[in-house]
Amino acid sequence: IRCTFVPTLPDELSITTGELVRVVDRFDDGWALCENGRGERGMIPQECLTETTTDSAMGDTDWRNATRMSSLNPHERRF
Repeated sequence: IRCTFVPTLPDELSITTGELVRVVDRFDDGWALCENGRGERGMIPQECLTETTTDSAMGDTDWRNATRMSSLNPHERRF
């Protein structure tokens, strides 16, 4: 999430900057149905969303078991 959103209607979801949510559906009117880490669902403006490329952003896998490579030296060994 790139910006905080305070809901004004009962079907909207309160979010804070940096929070991870799962996008359930996107709509043409600029809103998205999302689910947060606590299982709460609601609508948020799409302008508040930032795309992630990690499939495990919502905890599908344990990130502590992931292999990490240094971004300072891409030819360096993996940690």
